[in-house]
Amino acid sequence: MPSQRRFLVTGIADAHSLALQSARTLKDSGAELVCAGLGMTDHHSDVSEAGQRYLTETFEAFQAVVAKELGADTPTVVLDASLDGAIADACESLRSRDLALDGFVHAIAMDRTIRRGVAQPLLEVSREDFLHCLDVSAYSLLALTRELLAHGALREGASIVALSYLGAERSMSHAYRNIGVAKAALERVSRELAFELGPSHGIRVNCVRFSPYAASRAGGAIPELVSAVEKAEAAAPLGNASPRSLAREVAHLLSADLDVTGTVRHVDGGYHTTA
Repeated sequence: MPSQRRFLVTGIADAHSLALQSARTLKDSGAELVCAGLGMTDHHSDVSEAGQRYLTETFEAFQAVVAKELGADTPTVVLDASLDGAIADACESLRSRDLALDGFVHAIAMDRTIRRGVAQPLLEVSREDFLHCLDVSAYSLLALTRELLAHGALREGASIVALSYLGAERSMSHAYRNIGVAKAALERVSRELAFELGPSHGIRVNCVRFSPYAASRAGGAIPELVSAVEKAEAAAPLGNASPRSLAREVAHLLSADLDVTGTVRHVDGGYHTTA
């Protein structure tokens, strides 16, 4: 096995993304990184011109953030987690560039029921939007893992860490309805993958729940999250955890020879222990 470990980090949208903090910590520990971002692929042929422009600009912005924060030499790959063909192409790109992985960070989520600062009540969520959220936020963990293995891009003994939230277990005071259901599914998928992949490949799969966080693009879109951050800061025994603390836990779970799998870890200052 190579001395320098290599990890794929997904979900970097901007300079405030939690995934980016994890990437920085992994790089500081000596790991090699590959970063995946949403962008235009051959599988977007039916997308409107506006959609194509959005995908192109999104990927360019992602590449700019990666280059600035992690170094211009950091490899990147296009990944649309909602399209099987795009996932397969991304994994083939890793294989063809000899970028086999020792693990990856799953920080992908999307909920179309949160728009312009308003979240739909769960009873008003359409079947299409419900399934889309599950697809992108939970099924993508399964789909990406499967394709990485099929393309020989995920090494034996690798580790997978998915980012989750307490809203997977509880009804929150702020709007976390549809995505909360998807995060619950994500955690359940991670446990099943841990059960299957441990005996077959020695691969570990874990989730980490973080404090409410409003600084990122995703967090900033959730209604009432700022007040939820303040509430958690007051209620948590240690106050809210920092992104740096989350990143250290992610790096720990990705470390070699750690006999921990199928778990949901809390990095939230103890907020999950409060009523």
